[in-house]
Amino acid sequence: MSLTSTSLKTLPADFGAHGEALRTLVSAAVAQPDDADLSAFLFLPDQNNHPHFDDAAQVFAEAAEQMYLRKPWVGDEIPLLFFGYHAMNRLTGKRTAQGLFLTDQAIYLQDEMAGLLLGLPPAKGHSLPAQSRDTEAFIQLLLTQYREWKDWSVLANTTEPALMSHCGRLLNQIVRSVVEYNLLHHRQRQPSIKALTLADLVSGHSASDTLLNPANPALTKKLAKVAAKLKVPPHEPLLFALVDFPLFGGPYGLGVTAHGLYSKDLMDDPQHVALTALDPDDLRLSEKGDKLLNSANVTLVLPAHLEVELRTAFLAFLKQEIVRLKTT
Repeated sequence: MSLTSTSLKTLPADFGAHGEALRTLVSAAVAQPDDADLSAFLFLPDQNNHPHFDDAAQVFAEAAEQMYLRKPWVGDEIPLLFFGYHAMNRLTGKRTAQGLFLTDQAIYLQDEMAGLLLGLPPAKGHSLPAQSRDTEAFIQLLLTQYREWKDWSVLANTTEPALMSHCGRLLNQIVRSVVEYNLLHHRQRQPSIKALTLADLVSGHSASDTLLNPANPALTKKLAKVAAKLKVPPHEPLLFALVDFPLFGGPYGLGVTAHGLYSKDLMDDPQHVALTALDPDDLRLSEKGDKLLNSANVTLVLPAHLEVELRTAFLAFLKQEIVRLKTT
């Protein structure tokens, strides 16, 4: 359900009333005189009085579609603020919302662009704090995670530290008011988290020949070839592997054991990284989507032909499994 426009009026009365109250709070917060230098980056729903842009309502709606509606944190959220800008890919001409998007339940952070071969990855959702006293630390953590301060500071014509500091003060004020409203009205919710399974991932993406599951006895020989090619030690059975079998060169891609990740590109030597050296939150796809960038700076290769949806789903599953393996 899209709540990017006056559709609040079509919702149940209590929901619509909360939406109007929250939007009034946020609107008042972004209209303060000391926020004038950030006014070009602040967009409200249905805004027809933006100080810089006539199409502000469209900018907000596109940001909501890209950052919130693709992967809602809990669903049925009330969009409140887009804090950022639209960047254009010079080759494709597509605009991508960059920055932060606030609803009554979460903040979504987007600092990646859609590439030529890969679509736009989902924005990272973060549940709002349960207590207002935690707001400042929550905001600082988000701003530290955001990676495109350089581009934003150029647009804002200020230094990165000054921009981050000003954004922090403004967001802290806005988010605190939303958290306090949720506390008063008992409206803060938590997402229902369902663990991803390898079997569901394989069946959901028709990937039985690429995403290999050892539970399938028909794949025993293939997995043995993969383990040999990636030089996986015999005492570390593969838990799963994402690989391709080209006509020449043997299988290449990524294999996962309980102790580490093993990877090999065509015609290259295998690479290995221990799970203890990986930060799952730092795992991300390269621009072309054929590699997993990571905190250990080890080259981890993915098959080149994978669809965007499978790459994204596999990355989420891999992060989940790394966390599970490191805590068991």
